[in-house]
Amino acid sequence: MGAVNLSTELLRTFITVIEVASFTRAAEILGRTQPAVSLQVKRLEEVVGYPLIARKGKEISLTERGEALAIHARQILRLNDLAIAQFERRDPATKLRVGLPVDYAVTTLQACVTDVVRKFPDTQIEIRCDLSKNLLTAMRSNEIDIAIALFDGDDQQFLFRNWKEQPTWVGATAFEIPREAEIPLVAHPFGCVYRDRMAAALKLAGKSWRIAFSSPGIGGLQRAVQDGLGLSCLTAPTVQSGMRIFSEQDGLPVLAPLHIGLFARQAQLGAGGYAAMDAMIKTLEQRSSRTVNA
Repeated sequence: MGAVNLSTELLRTFITVIEVASFTRAAEILGRTQPAVSLQVKRLEEVVGYPLIARKGKEISLTERGEALAIHARQILRLNDLAIAQFERRDPATKLRVGLPVDYAVTTLQACVTDVVRKFPDTQIEIRCDLSKNLLTAMRSNEIDIAIALFDGDDQQFLFRNWKEQPTWVGATAFEIPREAEIPLVAHPFGCVYRDRMAAALKLAGKSWRIAFSSPGIGGLQRAVQDGLGLSCLTAPTVQSGMRIFSEQDGLPVLAPLHIGLFARQAQLGAGGYAAMDAMIKTLEQRSSRTVNA
């Protein structure tokens, strides 16, 4: 059997349908009719020999094979678009909207995006820092183009790359866990993945808790931990001096790992967008390597 070549045109249609969750909307974006878009997806399914998209009324979802192909399709389109970008004139009105989480590596990620701004002066970059939950909502409503966000591990609509990281319990150096009273927690506002991790773990362990301090910013949260206001959940790079790590030996339950995803609307990215993605991927890969080797 000879090699099977996947058409970038069919892959782009497939990814666009996934990103907007609609054949009709994808047709508008691609400048085709809805039947033509449906036919292209069908042709791609015929090429690979498996159904890729399942329909239930107006709702669509990826099959298991569809999820697998989407990962490779995004990589193929990225390389294709970067190659073509070498021969295109830059649009001075290009705008790139980037979403960064308020806590997870926000400082280093913001720095790498700033470097991209310098390399692509014609691209207007807008950065929004928010809770991961809000960033993913903004992504679905087309308010941002690229986002780094913590997620549950099953959101494939815009997912380009993903990593895992183990969060840990932290408290002030001299903090002592109360044995008979509620455990005071330092957390971000309701809807934060870290907060959910702590609450779920303590509930399963049958331990009572209360929110002693809440702040949307990582700086305020870190200071509250250092001041001994309570325990919190952080990843290794955000643990600072004046804090110590707590574990099962201290009577605390193990926290579930975090899923960190790079999400992107590839249907509307230019060279600047892919440069930003590459910079963030490099930053997160280096961060992951340091954590593993620590």
